[in-house]
Amino acid sequence: MKNIPKKLLQARRDGKLALLDVSNLPESEAAAYVVSLEQMTEIAAWKIGGANPWSRAVFKNTEIFFGPLHPHEVFFEGDRLSVGNLLTPVAEPEVMLEIGDLHSNCLSERFPRMGLGFEIPATVLPDNLKPHSIAQICDRGGAGALWVSAIQAFNEDLLTRRFEVSLTKNATVLALGSNENVVNGPLGAAVEFLNLAARHKMPVTAGQWIATGGLCPAVPVAVSDVLELDAWGCNLQLHVC
Repeated sequence: MKNIPKKLLQARRDGKLALLDVSNLPESEAAAYVVSLEQMTEIAAWKIGGANPWSRAVFKNTEIFFGPLHPHEVFFEGDRLSVGNLLTPVAEPEVMLEIGDLHSNCLSERFPRMGLGFEIPATVLPDNLKPHSIAQICDRGGAGALWVSAIQAFNEDLLTRRFEVSLTKNATVLALGSNENVVNGPLGAAVEFLNLAARHKMPVTAGQWIATGGLCPAVPVAVSDVLELDAWGCNLQLHVC
C-alpha cells in the first residue's frame, strides 16, 4: 500500500494510467483516505464523489466519499482553464461552498461564501479499478481541476429551493439537471462531508472549498472546447485550453 501514493502522483505527472491492480488496494476506506492524504502537502479544496444517482449506480455507495485538491488544481473566476496533462478529463457543473467557522451552528458562518462552476474529474485509475469506491478514494475522487465562479455570499434559500442547470459544450446543450440530483442537496452533501471528514480526522480548515457533487452527468472535454453553465440566472463560460 505504501507505493500507491507514489504511483498515483507519477501517473498524474505523466498523464498516464497508474500501474495498479485490485491486489494493491487497501482493505478499508480509512486506509484509503490515508493514501489520499499522503499525496498532499497543502489542501485548497475537497471534492465530493458518489453524491448523485448515476454515480451511486456505479459505486454502490450509501454515503459520499471525497478527495483533497492541491492549490494548483483549483481556479477562481476567469474564463480559461488549462487541462494540461489531465488524462481523459470530463466536466460537471457543481455548487461550491467555502468553509468558514467549523464550530458555528449558523450555516452562513460555517459556509460564508458559495459559487457555481465546473469540477473536472480526471482519474488515472485503470478501467477495472474505476468502479471501486476504495480505489476512487485513493485517487482523490479522480482529482483533476476545479473552477469556481459566480462567487457570492451564502444564500440558504437559493441553495435549498429547486433550481435547474444546463451544460452546453460548443453551443450544443449536452446535459440538463438540478440541485435535486445531489442526494440531500448541495448543502446537505457539504454537511455530510464535514461529518465524514471529522470521522476520518481530515485536515479541514477555514478558507478551503467544497465541491458538492455533480448537478448533471459529466461530459468529456478537450482543448479548445467552450463550456457554458446556466443556473441561478447566470450564464458562465469556460474556455478549455
